Amino acid sequence: MLRADITRRTLIRRAAGLGALALAPGVLAACGDDEETAAGGASKATSDWPPIKSKEVVIAGFGGITYQVRRQILFDEFTDLSGAKVVEAPWDYGKFLAMLDSSRPEWDMIDFDGFSTVGLLDAGSKLAKLEPWVRRCDLVDAEYRDYAAGSYAYSVVLGWTDKDGDVGSWADFFDTSRFPGKRAFPKAIYAGTLELALLADGVAPDRIYPIDFERAFKKLDTVKDSLLFYDSYGQGQQFITQGSATMIVTANSRAQQLKEQGGFDYTFKDAILYPWGAFPMPAKAPHLDAANALIDYMSSPESQAEVARKLHLGPIVSEAFDQLSEEELAQTPNSPAVRDISFTIDTKAAAKQDADYAKKYADWVAA
Repeated sequence: MLRADITRRTLIRRAAGLGALALAPGVLAACGDDEETAAGGASKATSDWPPIKSKEVVIAGFGGITYQVRRQILFDEFTDLSGAKVVEAPWDYGKFLAMLDSSRPEWDMIDFDGFSTVGLLDAGSKLAKLEPWVRRCDLVDAEYRDYAAGSYAYSVVLGWTDKDGDVGSWADFFDTSRFPGKRAFPKAIYAGTLELALLADGVAPDRIYPIDFERAFKKLDTVKDSLLFYDSYGQGQQFITQGSATMIVTANSRAQQLKEQGGFDYTFKDAILYPWGAFPMPAKAPHLDAANALIDYMSSPESQAEVARKLHLGPIVSEAFDQLSEEELAQTPNSPAVRDISFTIDTKAAAKQDADYAKKYADWVAA
């Protein structure tokens, strides 16, 4: 069974009080110090921070080009402003869950999707509430704004090569007679896979939840022999560029990268939009002062717009859209025009079925 599936099931067991979580091996230790550094003001840091005593803040993220860009456009400048270095740790869902009950967690925050954050809060997990001076993000559901800021929206989209130039809907993805050939499809990254199958099968958007697992997998079975499963978004891109597949289900940012290379296009029509994410913190995170400041910094309209501009991830602060050009808005998954043609995930409903979704999807892939 995949690690992600095990740990997501564990979340539900925790909520029901039925089991303990196994700790993942330690990767990174972090500690603070008492030396005080006052934060200054800048275009992206528009809140008045208190003195920042911590000299680092540890964030568990996905690495790769996304975090290289984040460091260039956000992290290095944050360090200059706060005196706290941003230290990256490998993303590990299970390890983060274990830290929530630890008196000495190693990380300060993790790059998380919205429905997982909702699941943690609904399960009574011990997350740190954002300090009053940290900006709240108005595109986050109101009841979760005290725990979710600084993050982004993204979509799962359909893309195709110029060999299949008339593709334009999820129904086309399942039409192997009209569009023969392999389709690159996520293996462990199961986000949106069942929702898109139900949309292709004619389910109305307002009837997607609760997920009808039997119907969704029955639809996916019709193309399973044509699916080329990838382990990472990067591998999915390789399947397209090397000609192993002519269609792909992938994140909108990866689809845009492929489009810029030429011979490829994608659509936001019925894209599976994840409307907001979070950087949740353990209640006893070691560097809460710097962690709150970093989240505040990443929540500024300027920071949010720069992430949209460079990484094609959607702002969760509405003011950020005003700073984007028409071309940039067309590539942003939750800009008003794009959102109108997308399918937006019901964050609360998705949280309720997340564990079953993960397990059933992993079992289907392995069958």
